[in-house]
Amino acid sequence: MTTLRPRLARRSLCVVFVLGLTVLHSTSSATERRAYRTKSPVRTAAGLQFTSSTQADALIQCLLGEGIPFRNATLTAATDAAGTFTGGSGIIGFESGLALSTGTIQGAAGPNQGPTQGTDHVSAGDSDLNLIVTPDETYDATVLEFEFFTAEAKPIQFQYAFASEEYSEFVGAGFDDVMAFYLNGNTAANNIARVPAGCGGTEGIAVSVDNVNCGNESDPNATSSNCGCYVDNEIVLPPPPDSPLNLEMDGITQVFTAQANSIAGWNRLKIAIADAGDGILDSNVFIKCLSFVVPVQKSSWGRIKTIYR
Repeated sequence: MTTLRPRLARRSLCVVFVLGLTVLHSTSSATERRAYRTKSPVRTAAGLQFTSSTQADALIQCLLGEGIPFRNATLTAATDAAGTFTGGSGIIGFESGLALSTGTIQGAAGPNQGPTQGTDHVSAGDSDLNLIVTPDETYDATVLEFEFFTAEAKPIQFQYAFASEEYSEFVGAGFDDVMAFYLNGNTAANNIARVPAGCGGTEGIAVSVDNVNCGNESDPNATSSNCGCYVDNEIVLPPPPDSPLNLEMDGITQVFTAQANSIAGWNRLKIAIADAGDGILDSNVFIKCLSFVVPVQKSSWGRIKTIYR
């Protein structure tokens, strides 16, 4: 039986029996979540395939690959909340990568069969992420940290996507599940997981449910934010059409690129994701394998002469 933390007062609670398991189904004070198909315990063979891992080094090797030294890797995660995946082409936006979840990574496997996928681990949030979603608090944080080496200050980048079951019924409702990539410091200014230009909204803000969405169809007062970079994956009934993506999460961002400048020597990167407001519905961050690169600086004739004089 999954233990769930109660929603705040803004959501009423009712008990739903699904496949013999008792779970808490939450509804908004304004509207209930739309009807949904009964979840099946068996996932389709095609699509996303997840492998749980508790080995921080293995996850970092998936991200970095060969050639970038790293050390002091640590993982803080509940059971099945971290690991790797394959089969992401046409779903996530890249074939393979590492996955971090506020619930279980397997819970993201499609197709979308309902709006209430969630595992509440009743575990702690993250104090740094709390600062992004204040005055709300975070829960069920999954955090991967490590140090990597660059001989001199260099631009770095890697690709990722953020998905959540909080979409879209709880946009603007105080359940702003959030993620961050903290480079060489744990303040908001060190977070390099930022909304890029071209999303039709405010660029440069932290990636979260409230910051990348197309509004809340249940609440006309909730305005959209960076809608051009949001991919809707919800089920609308009746009738029950297939969701656009073979993904359980109700929405996902386009593939974003985190970019920043390293410092010469050892750099520290903290990758963190957490539920906000409560720990019930899940969110996930997917990071492309081997996408962490240090782009080669293009040389000009003037630069070459400077180097070899």
